[in-house]
Amino acid sequence: MADDVDAFMATMLMHSHPLALEQVVRVVRDHYGLEAHAARLTGERDENFRLHGAEGSEYVFKVAHPAEPGEVSELTTAALLHLQREDPTLPCPRVVRALSGETCVRFRTAGGFTRTARLLTYLPGEPLLASSGSAARRAACGRLGARLTHALRSFTHPGAHRAVVWDVRHVGRLARLLQAVPGFPCTPAALALLERIVPRIEAQFPSLRQQVVHNDLNPRNILATPAGELSGIIDFGDMAHTAIIADVAVTAAEHIPEDCTAGGGAAAQSVRDVADAYHESLPLAPAERALLGTLVAARLTANLVVHEWHLHHNPAGEHYRPLAAEFMRERLAIGTELSLGAKRP
Repeated sequence: MADDVDAFMATMLMHSHPLALEQVVRVVRDHYGLEAHAARLTGERDENFRLHGAEGSEYVFKVAHPAEPGEVSELTTAALLHLQREDPTLPCPRVVRALSGETCVRFRTAGGFTRTARLLTYLPGEPLLASSGSAARRAACGRLGARLTHALRSFTHPGAHRAVVWDVRHVGRLARLLQAVPGFPCTPAALALLERIVPRIEAQFPSLRQQVVHNDLNPRNILATPAGELSGIIDFGDMAHTAIIADVAVTAAEHIPEDCTAGGGAAAQSVRDVADAYHESLPLAPAERALLGTLVAARLTANLVVHEWHLHHNPAGEHYRPLAAEFMRERLAIGTELSLGAKRP
């Protein structure tokens, strides 16, 4: 498993030869017959570009990291095609086929490397990150997550059975990542929390319901209209075959308000806002609910450790910004509170 996690982390290292916009425009023209202007977007692993075509058409061109296995690159495309068949009204990007009819293209870069890419429709709307959260908004995210999980219930793909550091089942690997982050401001607290939650997760995870899930419904990946209605789900790059309750925990952890502090029950209530709404649409078993707080703590810890690992290894990157030490301490305190709290957050 360590080797698998290492392989995944290799896809998070910045490209030594990023693609030029001119080549992106040329590849899209040659393979899709589209004349478009390209602008670079940020990305944790992929190189992403927003394309503006004729008559206002917009697309996202996603170029996989050179170190990413082919079956993993195909996973997202296969999932999006499945969702289009299973729930056509679910607001997800659509796969645009190349002139050849293929769902992805391969091309040679100026440096002589072969890259794999896919073209998706661009979804309008603003990320929730730009708007204020509320109990109603968190509940809406829980319902949307349940609908997505339901639509994926029959989806299978070999690329989903991989070790993703963002999958909370692998939270035990974070201690090793911490060793590669000199200067992490709260290592003792992080290690103490891991020591508490890892045995619990490793013991109970195998008995939980599992399937392929989105695994990253954070506010950046959920879009909303100007009126506040949820309008889109993007970035399926962290999909994995894991526990259903792990997906709920990720969503709940990601929507705990940034200014939330430990004590007073605000964090637990925020988690309930998501989980209760999810449960109304897709009922959760008592054993799943009992582990929810622990899994939320795992995601909060991963958010800090992987974030700092990325900053240390990609100092020139633009996808992450430094976190304040006090914010990090407070997130770990919230994680500790949730892991020690009632069995049903």
